[in-house]
Amino acid sequence: MPRRPACILLAAALAALLPGCGPSPLPPPVRGVAALDAPAPRSIVFSAIYENRKTEAWAPLVRPAAVAVLPGGEFFLADYGGGRLHVFDKQGEYVATADDPFGGGLAPLDVAVHGFLFYVLDANRRTILRYEARGAYRDVFLDLSTISGFETVRPSALAIDRDGRVAVADEDGHRVLVTSSFLQLETVVGEYGSFPGQFKEPRGVAFGSGGVLYVSDRGNRRVQAFDRTGQPLAATPGVDAPDALLIAPSGLDTDRFGNVYVTDTGTGKVFVLAPDLYPLMTVGGDEFAPDHMQRPVDCAVGANDRLYVVDAGRSALLVYDIAFP
Repeated sequence: MPRRPACILLAAALAALLPGCGPSPLPPPVRGVAALDAPAPRSIVFSAIYENRKTEAWAPLVRPAAVAVLPGGEFFLADYGGGRLHVFDKQGEYVATADDPFGGGLAPLDVAVHGFLFYVLDANRRTILRYEARGAYRDVFLDLSTISGFETVRPSALAIDRDGRVAVADEDGHRVLVTSSFLQLETVVGEYGSFPGQFKEPRGVAFGSGGVLYVSDRGNRRVQAFDRTGQPLAATPGVDAPDALLIAPSGLDTDRFGNVYVTDTGTGKVFVLAPDLYPLMTVGGDEFAPDHMQRPVDCAVGANDRLYVVDAGRSALLVYDIAFP
């Protein structure tokens, strides 16, 4: 069972009364004409933590890398360093370690959800594997070497939208490959550089409302948004901007309203952005708080309005409850 610190109820009460006891509001920059309106989270309150204690069934966590949540609340926690996938039910109870179809050598770097199945990015074999909700292996969904002209892809992140389009970040190629729902290459987004629409080591991808693609552009210290054709829509201030928000953006996800949640390993925070990348708040306690983050690398938002954050520094999974107006 995850540990629920005794100070959570007190912290939740104080968050309503004292500044600095809950998510930190960010200074509002001027919004552009492309601003998209969506209900913003009213509060994000720390709920539970899955720690790397040797008495826990999922231990040891060697290098946790990713998390994904099914519509029913079941979730997968990928341990890239340990070569294992951990399965939890909708109540948050540990179920088992998912099947390893290769008997070793599995390198689960990222996890995505489509329908009621989990899709796992195996970095060693450069394939996307498909799993049932309880951890049973189904098949190889996509071999990235079969994408015409891109045999040397070094995948770093995975996302699947409602239409079945697949986005794979290619870290060495400084681009994102997007397939159609028939798994044929549809769009190549980005190239090396720092101008709008260019990348330096993309490390996270997520789809939002209307098929908008969000990319963590780690080398340029920003997040960018693209339309379905790969044209840039918006971006957070980058590495050369005096008002830059991010230091090392990594994994990201969107909620049911299209808001974007970005893990930043440099600041040890999760940044919450509106669909047009307007900053809303940050998540993560100070060094004495139970939800202190050391190096958050990925996050996922469930249909149950819960935020799950993988902290590679603490080798833990943190869970938050999101409240909307």
